[in-house]
Amino acid sequence: MAGPLLRITPEKVIEFPVVLFSSSTVELHLENTADTFVAFKIKTTAPKSYLVRPSTGIIPRGGKEVVHIVLQPLSEEPTRPCSDRFLIQSTAVSSDAPLARDYWQTLDRDRIEDTRLSVVYRTSSSSGDHVGGAMGAADGNGPSSGRGGYGGASSSQGGSYSADLKSRYDQLVEYALALERHKDELVKENEALKAQIGRKGAAQKSGGMGVFELWHIPVYIFIGVVIWYFFGRSAEVTK
Repeated sequence: MAGPLLRITPEKVIEFPVVLFSSSTVELHLENTADTFVAFKIKTTAPKSYLVRPSTGIIPRGGKEVVHIVLQPLSEEPTRPCSDRFLIQSTAVSSDAPLARDYWQTLDRDRIEDTRLSVVYRTSSSSGDHVGGAMGAADGNGPSSGRGGYGGASSSQGGSYSADLKSRYDQLVEYALALERHKDELVKENEALKAQIGRKGAAQKSGGMGVFELWHIPVYIFIGVVIWYFFGRSAEVTK
């Protein structure tokens, strides 16, 4: 390729300020530097520790995308440099039409451009030596020792995360997904109720007109009978 498809900021390292029991969000800026549409996909070696929004997308020529990466709350300060990493994959596409689910799996490897970013945790008690060590470990683009591939978490991180925190996090994720599903169900129910109310209103309106039209028919008959009776009596009197 003549040049990188995306200009990514930050270029090498994502720094997360760590506040215990609170989530931390950083922005990843993607800029399309190609002369065509560019699709992107973001992966991480620790998918349970981060939320990435959006994790996929298509950027038009000269366009920009801001990706928010949320670090889940930590219950204790990290005791060693973070070995988490992010992989940003990009490829040129002909339009901004949605891609098929298996698009990236079927794509030729030489059409995919990879950019790897490492992670550094910034804590309030971090000393210069500790931060420098983390930066040194993060700058390498090769796989970190004790770290699995993208999409899976490493067991070496157990010293930094308690089992209780992971359990609570899993419960929180399940609860959030349940809320999302419940919200979608409520939206659908609301739309269905609106449609039902609209149909009932229209039916009542048209039905009311029909009742009114049928209701005045017997009145006309009654009036006709009264008139007939009145004229009939008048004729008898005149005789």
